[in-house]
Amino acid sequence: MNYWLREDLSCCDVGGHMVFLDVAQDRYFKLIGPLEEAMRRYLAHEAIASTQLERLASTGILVRAEDSKTWATTATIKRASRSAVEQPTAFVRHRLSLAVIWEVMAIVWATRRQLQTCALSTILDKAIAYRSRKSGSRKAAAPTALEDELLQATRQFAHARRYVPIEPICLLDSLSLLRFLSRRGLSANIVFGVTPEPFAAHCWIQAGDIVLNETLSDANAHTPIRKV
Repeated sequence: MNYWLREDLSCCDVGGHMVFLDVAQDRYFKLIGPLEEAMRRYLAHEAIASTQLERLASTGILVRAEDSKTWATTATIKRASRSAVEQPTAFVRHRLSLAVIWEVMAIVWATRRQLQTCALSTILDKAIAYRSRKSGSRKAAAPTALEDELLQATRQFAHARRYVPIEPICLLDSLSLLRFLSRRGLSANIVFGVTPEPFAAHCWIQAGDIVLNETLSDANAHTPIRKV
């Protein structure tokens, strides 16, 4: 019988340990001992004792192939090589319209309410659907022009965000920026990353090799575990 990694679960090797992000349960965890070794063998497509496969399945990490919609494995996410906030033009002050300020304020407040009342998996599914719907109606643009639009929109969001009286939090602000970009037909991804001892989790918005709302050093200090 074939087993696959549960599709709402992702993992990466960080600090010599297999770390998992369970979107359905909104939690991180890691394996130790025989289960970790069995998981490494599974990911390397090496032979595993049936008892170990059954233990991984009993914990909900693996599921029978027929019970999974897609094949999910460890995160293969392109590392960022540039940062929008570190671009020379990123700190040029742009004149903001009151409409943009109110738009960002409404998005941040609505996103915070979502995080307080909805499961993370539901929020991410809605964000994906909204982005697909908005970007699908957008006409194709040259890569350079598209990048310029992404950078300009990101700067607008960052400047308007200062007027919102809510403390910045990576997940809140990344989801809010994603929606702000999606409303303009601009596609980007949320990347979740982790660090080892001491364990820490972080997320940011990335488009190709450009991280939009984080410095390059801070983003690359984390090992990517999931891209949405």
